[in-house]
Amino acid sequence: MHIPSDVTVFTQVRFWLLVLCSLVFPAAIFVTLFVRREFSKKTVLAFGLLLIVLAGVDIFVLRALSHQARLTPSLADDLVFSSELSVALYIFPAAFGTFGLNMVSHVLMHYLKQKEARFEAHRRLAQPGGAVRAARRGNRPGPSGMRRMRPAVASKRRRPGARLVAARQDT
Repeated sequence: MHIPSDVTVFTQVRFWLLVLCSLVFPAAIFVTLFVRREFSKKTVLAFGLLLIVLAGVDIFVLRALSHQARLTPSLADDLVFSSELSVALYIFPAAFGTFGLNMVSHVLMHYLKQKEARFEAHRRLAQPGGAVRAARRGNRPGPSGMRRMRPAVASKRRRPGARLVAARQDT
């Protein structure tokens, strides 16, 4: 028996788009994130933005399906999309949108920290005598904005009273 698509929303393309945007695509993104060992910042940013877009599409489709469910004679889709149970369906897009926002925020914070460290390094060098003092001490500003100390010479590290042991020579 053939069921026309206007009898229930479960046979419509919008419902299957909801399944894809709510479950399949986010699950594929999370599996990819957990399986691979390393990602570039651009990839993390792209996955984060994709999760945010999927959450937006998911909410749009949920609203359209709840409106469509009220117009169909089926009680099953009314139960899922037009009752208190429909509130639970909004948890998926809220969670995935939040994860995506955190991923984007992480990339932006890393980018801003790099910019801030560069600014601090340039500001230190631009101060009167800043470059001369740094060169005299042998310190250079590192990538995180902190100064790296020059490795100490072996004679300076020796404890007082310690004896030097000559290298063993086998002939």
